[in-house]
Amino acid sequence: MESLANLKKQLGIKRLVLQIHDLSFPSRPDEDTGRGSPYSQGARDFLQFAQKLGFDGLQLGPQGQTDRGNPCPYDGRLFVHDFLSIALRPLVKDPYWEGLLAEDTVRRIVDGRPSGTQRTHHQYAWDEISAALDEVWQTFRARGGKDSPLDHDLAKFRDKNADWLEFTAKDADPARHSFVQFVLRQQHRQLHAEFPDLNFYGDLQIGISREDSRLAAELFHPDYLMGAPPSRTNPEGQPWGYAVFHPDQIRSGAAKESLRNRVRRMLDGLDGIRVDHPHGLICPWVYRKDTADPGEAVRSGARLYESPNLADHPALAEFAIARPDQIDESKERYAGDRTRELDDDQVDRYSALFDVVVEVIRELGGDPESNLACEVLSTLPYPLARVMQRHGLGRFRVVQKAKLDDPSDVYRIEQAQPADWIMLGNHDTPPIWLLTRGWCGGTQGVAWAEYLADRLWIPASERTGFVKQTSENPGELTHAIFAAMLASQAGHVSVFFSDLLGLTGLYNRPGVVNDTNWRLRVPANFARHYQARRMERTVLDIPACLQMAVAARERAESQKVV
Repeated sequence: MESLANLKKQLGIKRLVLQIHDLSFPSRPDEDTGRGSPYSQGARDFLQFAQKLGFDGLQLGPQGQTDRGNPCPYDGRLFVHDFLSIALRPLVKDPYWEGLLAEDTVRRIVDGRPSGTQRTHHQYAWDEISAALDEVWQTFRARGGKDSPLDHDLAKFRDKNADWLEFTAKDADPARHSFVQFVLRQQHRQLHAEFPDLNFYGDLQIGISREDSRLAAELFHPDYLMGAPPSRTNPEGQPWGYAVFHPDQIRSGAAKESLRNRVRRMLDGLDGIRVDHPHGLICPWVYRKDTADPGEAVRSGARLYESPNLADHPALAEFAIARPDQIDESKERYAGDRTRELDDDQVDRYSALFDVVVEVIRELGGDPESNLACEVLSTLPYPLARVMQRHGLGRFRVVQKAKLDDPSDVYRIEQAQPADWIMLGNHDTPPIWLLTRGWCGGTQGVAWAEYLADRLWIPASERTGFVKQTSENPGELTHAIFAAMLASQAGHVSVFFSDLLGLTGLYNRPGVVNDTNWRLRVPANFARHYQARRMERTVLDIPACLQMAVAARERAESQKVV
């Protein structure tokens, strides 16, 4: 078989990225604390497996510290990384860590873990890993200072990161706090060094945790919060409750400096960034925080910089960038085309925060087109479009959401451009295998099969058979969709881990707080699971889909399709 790298090159694919959050990594039996870690041996096994399938990028979730009662990584801290991602066994075995953790401690945690390895046990892991790190810290302190690599590296880390370490340790033991953050940084650097051909992406969440909002309250507007307006995906909107930068703090430079420091912190050990909801940096949707019903408040909200004359939000007028004559009052406030035009100076003002992210990536030698992924979904307000255009950046094309009866729909495969990121789904969508099971055998399955016959340039003589087979078999339909994505013009392809492994459990239901969100993990026996189901076409066969895509491109060229 032709090399996977060559197949990707023929298709113009610059990145083939696997999406997985820290908590979802698998563990080997002797290290499973109830929650995944990218620094475990099980994670290393999984990354080796992914590379063999052709993946050259790894999209991690937000790295911030989560609360004991809330595993959502998008509510985590900004600078403080999550101690739950520390792999405990290296603290026992790796000579660098000088046996700071007892073998019996790890064995007790593993043996006491609640049953079930495909779901996280967040509170159990939170309590047990926290206690284990107390033991590590006490052992480190008792041993005293030594002239060892561990001591030298810790001193350098504390010196280099003194500002944010001091800022974030206001309610903690500063020495223990910095040591735990050092452990995370060292484990991450070791992992990155072991996989030099894998591009690591972080996730710049738009949400500001309550703790960070409290510590830096002067940066944020006292009366408004950020949320999501009504949209195609969430018609009721979402009252996130996140702090929003005060425009005065952006103008003064304080907010930009905070963001700059945060991006630099993120890129210490990462190659690129996914920007979660870039609208929040450019044209945030805000709502009053003093309203009794947050849902009603967010639906009655407004865009912070496009509200020069709203009777119910008079306080926003002084922050408006768009002028009244540039706004189409006949459109809903959340409509993407409500603002009709902007001059270049106005785009500069909209782009003030986003430019910081681009500048830091360039300063560190990155290429924004491939090292910066922007989560732009169905909502693309005009100011955001102008900022994206100025930087030559693409959007997300989430193919499972495509409207097959609307040729102009943004999620259709043929809409993808070279700068775009195309995907079957993400952490907020149902797994593709759950959807295709429901589509097959009905009119929706036939509609998809007909659509894909065009996208894969199936010859007329084979079309009837292709449509029948594809519309009746979820495996064939899933593979045809993915092959068509690979054959598109998109230069960046992303796959969520559940779509790769044929899983049907939901990872997250947006806007819902429950005990099942943020829990799904890669099966511990993922390799056997994948190989057993590959021939059945019930997992995503990446190499086969690459070959299908190249064959489709060749058919297109032979038919002189541009």
